[in-house]
Amino acid sequence: MNNTPATLNDRMNALKNRATQQQGEIWQPVAGETLVGVIAGSETVTHPLYGDQHQMLVRDEYGAITKVWLSKYLRDNLRSQHAEQGDLIALTFGGKRKNAQGREFNAYTVVIEKA
Repeated sequence: MNNTPATLNDRMNALKNRATQQQGEIWQPVAGETLVGVIAGSETVTHPLYGDQHQMLVRDEYGAITKVWLSKYLRDNLRSQHAEQGDLIALTFGGKRKNAQGREFNAYTVVIEKA
């Protein structure tokens, strides 16, 4: 019986640490900036005007979490490379570009190294 509270306490502390690490900062890159880390997961944030918005969580070599807003462009690139949680990612922001219709979008280069 003596092990149960310690085990439960350990589990609660581990959960608290995970929750704290998941908070992270939102990535707001400048053109040419690269984010490198391990895909740690994703989350959905509900915005009152835009509805559900998705973020990828990237853990750097120090354990810090950075959140990346997932545009359609990024989601498509991640899918085409079969990106999964645990894979290494290098994400370079290429700046604002215009598509054929003249609409601006954020351009990225996505490189995945499978776990």
